[in-house]
Amino acid sequence: MILSTYNNKRRNNAGFTLIELLSVTAIIGILASVAFPIIIRYNVKAQVTEGVLLLSELRRRVEIGFNRTRALDTVIPSSPAPDGQIFGGPFYNYSTLFGSTSDMWETIEYQPKGPHRILVLRAYRKPEWGNSDIGLHIQIRLRSDNTLDFRCNINELASREPYVPSTCMLGSANDWTSW
Repeated sequence: MILSTYNNKRRNNAGFTLIELLSVTAIIGILASVAFPIIIRYNVKAQVTEGVLLLSELRRRVEIGFNRTRALDTVIPSSPAPDGQIFGGPFYNYSTLFGSTSDMWETIEYQPKGPHRILVLRAYRKPEWGNSDIGLHIQIRLRSDNTLDFRCNINELASREPYVPSTCMLGSANDWTSW
């Protein structure tokens, strides 16, 4: 009787075996390795959506400047002096234009394309994003009736597509006729 009671208490306090602990640890490791890239992509996608909002603010500045002068400026209106020139137009570091730093966005370009302009928001190339060239383009088309059209695209780089919202098309930044 005493031996039977001792065996019952021992079974109740048995705990986990090493194999059970290793199995649970392996399962948690597998789940984490699957979830980590998804979390990274979701985070980047959220920051790219923020980038679209930043470009919307710059688009608004261009529209206001155009409505005042009836011409497209050579720099982004209501902005500090550019940090330099690239692709025939000014570029701004993120911190110059917005007064703060970003762990995603590096530069903003304002490229002239004949009578038109392109706003380009370029991201850092980070290893956790696969060094992807994440960039957003807002085309600003000056129409013949002296009005402006805008469209967002990813400049025919399919590698950007998983990160950008569906409002940005897989079009060319140099295509001014198909829209």
